[in-house]
Amino acid sequence: MTLVESKHEFETTKKLIENDRDITESMFSNVTIPFIETFVLKNPGDYCVYKTIDGVTYLSIVAKPNKNKKGTPQMVHLPIETSKKEVEIKGMLFASAKSIGQLIYQLRHEHIDILSGVLDMKISMNHFLDTNSTVMHNIHWKGNIVKDKMHHFQDVFITIYTGEMKFADGKIKEVLFEEITSPDKTKYKVFFEKLVNGKALSTKNLPIRLPIGAIINPPTLIFEQNGTEIGCSLEHFLKFNYIDLDLSQRIKLCSSVVRILSELHHMDIYHGASRIENFYVEQNGNKNSKTKNFELVFNGANGLIFEGITDNTVSIVDYDSNAPEVAFTRKLTKESGVFNMGRLFEQILKPDLIKAYKDQPEPRALEEMRHLIARATHPNPSRRPTMHGIIIMIRDVLLLTPDSSSSVNIVHFNQFSTE
Repeated sequence: MTLVESKHEFETTKKLIENDRDITESMFSNVTIPFIETFVLKNPGDYCVYKTIDGVTYLSIVAKPNKNKKGTPQMVHLPIETSKKEVEIKGMLFASAKSIGQLIYQLRHEHIDILSGVLDMKISMNHFLDTNSTVMHNIHWKGNIVKDKMHHFQDVFITIYTGEMKFADGKIKEVLFEEITSPDKTKYKVFFEKLVNGKALSTKNLPIRLPIGAIINPPTLIFEQNGTEIGCSLEHFLKFNYIDLDLSQRIKLCSSVVRILSELHHMDIYHGASRIENFYVEQNGNKNSKTKNFELVFNGANGLIFEGITDNTVSIVDYDSNAPEVAFTRKLTKESGVFNMGRLFEQILKPDLIKAYKDQPEPRALEEMRHLIARATHPNPSRRPTMHGIIIMIRDVLLLTPDSSSSVNIVHFNQFSTE
């Protein structure tokens, strides 16, 4: 070995060590591949290293589009396996090294042409992206960005507080934070699904409550804070207003559910297993000094199925809440979504459905809602009404609803022109 070769090897080793330290400290951890695709990688030559919720380490690269094939740049996700002696990309004999930093260095400077040939893509690794790359999306990795915290609610599932934070546009806003309590793998997956689907739906005018940012550790979604009142889940709303909600307002809640899901269907988006936790109630100003207006929205975007894009297969089935056919097909469909809608109507109308009408006949509107629920939850999916059929039925029921004396008023689109 000559002196020149020895010096070159020393400089190379020094670079590898520095590179390994930088990459280890800058790796994303406990994320999902869709999150990386949505918020991190963008341009050809971008690459990053991360570990998923399932514990798999990936090197992901944005390849240049093939001139002979139309389309956008492709993202390549290469799993990195670690043994006692080395790290390697499975199936690629040239892609092995003593550390992740050395592996990245070798791929960038020595084996990039080989990698391009094996993948049949034009690969370059020009821009290493770390956890700072998500700040432009108002996604931060630690909660030390929040000032003037004020706690509003806490239970075993979630902690809700308001506070001020600086956004990517330089503005400081007071916003609402929903922190997941005791996060596990399932909760993390739902958390990232809400972020990814929220990004996809942010340009559509849909009645969905979407996050405007997030904190990864602890997992916290950030929402706009409209007014002084804090909203709540539909489940809590029904519990807190059990006495104040009369039949008319409960039917209007059912109508709002139909409106929300029908708008999603119009965009070729559906939810094959919507439940009460998928809905959120926000205060919508005061009707008068004695009556408060509330509006129902879809809570987050997890579980939504984009027709022709999202895989609608499920591995675990909740037999109590899902449509019976899902146990056999393992597929969530528009028909199974109608079934779940019927189950949700039962929960909303429970106080009226179990009420005994001894001295007076049952209200006609309640009779029609029983009929609607029975049709929506029919065990045979082919016998259930379509979403369009549900819309027609709920409109007919709304015409039969008695006058309301409730201090709670549910606002939906049919009211906007008159109230």
